[in-house]
Formats: sequence, C-alpha cells, structure tokens
Amino acid sequence: MKKILYIAMMFATLCSCSKEIDLDYNDIEPVPVIEGHLSDGEAVVTITKSRNMSDSTKTPGIQVEDVRIILPDGNEVPLSFSNGNYRNNNKIDLEVGSTYTLKVTMDGVEYTGSSTLQPKVEISEPVFRWVNLMDWYQVLEIETTNVPDDQQFYGWARIHRNGKIYFTDAAGTKGNYPFEIGLYYDSDMENDEDMILNDGDTLLIEVRTIDEPVFKYIYEYNSTKVNPRQFFKTSVENKVCMGFFAVYASETREVIYKKTAHEE
Repeated sequence: MKKILYIAMMFATLCSCSKEIDLDYNDIEPVPVIEGHLSDGEAVVTITKSRNMSDSTKTPGIQVEDVRIILPDGNEVPLSFSNGNYRNNNKIDLEVGSTYTLKVTMDGVEYTGSSTLQPKVEISEPVFRWVNLMDWYQVLEIETTNVPDDQQFYGWARIHRNGKIYFTDAAGTKGNYPFEIGLYYDSDMENDEDMILNDGDTLLIEVRTIDEPVFKYIYEYNSTKVNPRQFFKTSVENKVCMGFFAVYASETREVIYKKTAHEE
C-alpha cells in the first residue's frame, strides 16, 4: 500500500496542468519559450514568446532563423516551419540509449537542449475505482509491467478526454510500481465541467518514458507553477529561455469511461 500511496501523491494533481508551457511574466520583455518533442521518428517544435500577466492574448508559434535536430553521430536534420510548428521532412531513426539535441537559433542566439531516449515502458489495463477521502474520490489505477527492479523509470502521464487534454503530470519510480491518478471528487461542490467525467467519455491514456532532465523540468513546473530551472543552454551568457526538449517512447490505452456505484 505504501508504494501506491507514494505514487498517488506524485500523480494526484487534479486536471489543472496544461498541455503546453504557458508562462507569464509581469511587465518584462518577453523571453523565448521552446517546446520540443521527438517520438516515433517525428519531431514537433513550437516556439513562442512569454507574455505579461496583463496580456490575455496567446502568442502563436513563431518562425525563427533556424531549428534543427543534432543526431548522435553528429549529423544534423533541419526542421521546416509550417502552421506554427517546426517538423522534420523525413523520418528520424531513433535508438534507445542515444542522445539527441535540439538547436534553435533565434535573434542571433543559439539555444540547445538534449534528451536521451529511454526504453519503452509497458502499462497494465487501466482500472477505475472509488476511494473515500472525506468524499468519494474517483481514481485511475495503472501499473508498469516491464521495468526491472533496479531500473529507474521516469514517466509523463497524459490523459485526453474526448480529444482534449484532461490531465498531465510526471513521476519517477524504480522497478514496476502500481500508481493511482486522482481524477475528481464526486460532490456537488466539485462538479465542474472541466473535471467531471461522464458515461461514454473517451479517454486516451498515454505514458511517455522520459529521461531525468525532462522529468525534473515538467515535475518542477507542475508542482510549483513557477519557472523551473532553465533546460536550454544559450550561446549568450544570462539569456533566459523557458521550455524543454523531450525524446520519448510512449504506451497508450483507450478506454470508454463508465461511472460505477460507490464501493461500500
């Protein structure tokens, strides 16, 4: 039981996390925000600028001088800008244990961040159950099934409900661990459309296997809602840049939610 509670504490952030890095600064010059993903040979990089708290207009993905992926052998793959994102034109072959680097050149400054592909984690079939914590609390249970006892695993759990992000958080464990994701309280006070699940909702549950630097960035951001330690290195000293670059494998499960009676 201790193992389950430990992971539950790390994952039970109620649907308040965002699917993107959306950072605010109060009355200062905007800084770059780089969010890079590389999985299944496909790269997607979005570059925006931070905004002041008084500015409610979201910054769209912008075009910069150059964006490329540096492969483990030193070869470089330029990415092309289209519809607010940078993508690769040809598939990138990924190898477990290899490190890939994202390099962004913007306003004459180079921003570089690296990530190492970890072995793909496998997960059990998701199970929903009720827990009584002052009120009935809906949780989702899943378990890793292929992590050796002595191996550290960092996971980034993401749930989409009917095609829209519902939950995202990161946690680290060693070996195969069951964990619980807290979803919502079944009370009138908490019955909020952004949180409550209804019969027939389609849930896509994804667990991404990430490396430690990516885990630390996402976990710090989700835990504190303030700017984590800077992930990217810069060619100009003291330049500030937010965001991260993640290379990952992922395991997904799709389920149709059915609300059950509370357990007695």
